[in-house]
Amino acid sequence: MQLWHPWRLLVIAWVAFGIVVVGSFGQECRVTTTVRVLSQHGIPTVSLKPEQLSAKIGGSPATVVSVAQEPKPVTILVIDISSSMKEMWGQSVAAAKQVSASAGDRVAVVVFSDQIVDDASGREPTDKLLDRLATLKISLGGTALYDTLMEVAGAAKNPNTALVVISDGEDDASLHSSDQTVDSFLKNRWPPVFGLVLDYAHNQRRREYFKKIVDGTGGVLAYPSSASKVAEAASEVSSEINAPFTIMLQASPPVLKPQKLKLEMVGPDGKPSHGTKLAHVAEITGCDATPTPSTN
Repeated sequence: MQLWHPWRLLVIAWVAFGIVVVGSFGQECRVTTTVRVLSQHGIPTVSLKPEQLSAKIGGSPATVVSVAQEPKPVTILVIDISSSMKEMWGQSVAAAKQVSASAGDRVAVVVFSDQIVDDASGREPTDKLLDRLATLKISLGGTALYDTLMEVAGAAKNPNTALVVISDGEDDASLHSSDQTVDSFLKNRWPPVFGLVLDYAHNQRRREYFKKIVDGTGGVLAYPSSASKVAEAASEVSSEINAPFTIMLQASPPVLKPQKLKLEMVGPDGKPSHGTKLAHVAEITGCDATPTPSTN
């Protein structure tokens, strides 16, 4: 199994984008980010303090103001039922059930090929749909992965949400490109995308296109190398999804144009923790929106 994070302590962040408010009220710039942390044994971290994180925005040091542990996110399974998934369909449904079980009651599922063909929300409806999918035989159909992600993300109401794609990563029917999809996710503050890609043929071209979306939104991508590795990959993706913290950064100067974000885990001496590597959104587009001061 191949995961796109060969490090021991995992930090995954996606940045909630807002509007820069500059005026007489001052130049304060806060940026809110979700961080996910796993121990070297793949166990979600339950404690994280501001002093354990070092941040830079656009090369300038940023102060980590606060860290708050979040509940499990709403997990939306996005399952590819197009013809290219025929040989992996049994493993795909089994992985979906595994990830769904780890999400508890905060779960939904969307099934798509060249368009969305079915969906369910909540524990019982999701279980019923997944049981029904297990009995289906896949016929012909294209794959509109990028368009489906944009439609699902645009409809998500809870900001603490994770989209989990189970697919081979192929897209041959979308109107939008992978770059356009990433841009829409960033501009609209949509949730991170996680991927469980059942592509035992190792098609590098489609891998890279889908990887842009996962990396750009702050998710994680797992490539089980064979059918026997799918359950392990699904378990690792679930662990990463279910370990979120919200952190607030103060940037100086204010973010007036897209800037790169760099986050590091640091030890008590303030130096980077040994063996730590980070995956996060490459750019932030501005500060969180702040309320306009009252004139009364």
